[in-house]
Amino acid sequence: MADPTLEIIPLADLVGGYGGIVLDVFGVIHDGMSVFPEAYATLGLLRKEGIRICLLSNSPRRSDEVAKRLEAMGIGRELYHGLITSGELVYEALTESPEFPAGSTYFHLGPVELAELLSALPMNASMSIGAADFILTTGWPEEDAMTSKLLHACIARKLPMICANPDFEVLIGARKVICAGALARDYEMLGGRVISYGKPYRTAYSKALEVLCLTGEQVLAIGDSVATDIVGGRRAGLDTALVLTGVHKNCLTRDGKMDRIMLRDLFRQHSVAPDFILSSLG
Repeated sequence: MADPTLEIIPLADLVGGYGGIVLDVFGVIHDGMSVFPEAYATLGLLRKEGIRICLLSNSPRRSDEVAKRLEAMGIGRELYHGLITSGELVYEALTESPEFPAGSTYFHLGPVELAELLSALPMNASMSIGAADFILTTGWPEEDAMTSKLLHACIARKLPMICANPDFEVLIGARKVICAGALARDYEMLGGRVISYGKPYRTAYSKALEVLCLTGEQVLAIGDSVATDIVGGRRAGLDTALVLTGVHKNCLTRDGKMDRIMLRDLFRQHSVAPDFILSSLG
C-alpha cells in the first residue's frame, strides 16, 4: 500500500473531475441526531453543478424509511438522485429468493425497533432459535448479557446469518453504538456462516453506479469509515475520499489539523488508503 499524501483538500477542489458521487449518510451528512451545517449547502451546490449523487448507507432499514428520516432533517429527495441502503439490499435479495438462504423462518438479532425489516415479505419471524432457518442481524441486541449465549445456540444449529449492516460501529452524537457488523464478525470467529449486504461489498456499488448511470472512473466515493467506505470504494474501482466527521473524527484535532500518525496507522491496519481526505462535506 502506497503511503498517501496526508493533506486536507476542500471538496470543491475535487468534484469538477467527476460526473457523480457515491455518498455515505451517517457520519457524513448527519451525526444521527442532526444534519451537519455544511452538508445541506454542499448537496445543493453539487446538484447545481450537474453532479449526480447516489446516497449509499449501511442502514438496516428500507430505503424509503431512511429517505423520510432525511426529509425530517431537512435533506429532501430533490438533493440526490437515488438512495440505497443495506437493509433494502437484504429485502431485495429475499424478495427474489424467499427460500434463501435455507428457509423462510428467521430469528431476529438486534434492537426491537429494527425487527420489521422483512415484515412485508411472506416470511415468518420466530421468537425461538430452535424454529429458525436463519438469523437476521440488524444490530447489537438490547439484551447484551444474552448475546454470547444466543450466538452459541445459533452455532449449535448451524444457522446461517444474514447481516443487514456491515458497519462495526457508528457515532450517534458523541455516543458510540455497536452495529451488526461486529456481531457478524464474532459469529464468523465462532465458525458461523455470514452473508452480508451493503458496503464494502461490490453489489452495493454496482447498484449505485446503475443509479448514477455512470462508470466507475467517473465517480468519487465519499464516506467516514475506512473499513467500509474506503475499502468498498477501492474494491469497486472508484476514487475515494475519507471525511473526518464520523467514526474517525478523533483523527482531526480541535484546530482542524490531522493527526497524521493516527491516520497512517489506520490505513495500514486496513491495507488501504483514500485518494483524498476531507475535514467535512464542505
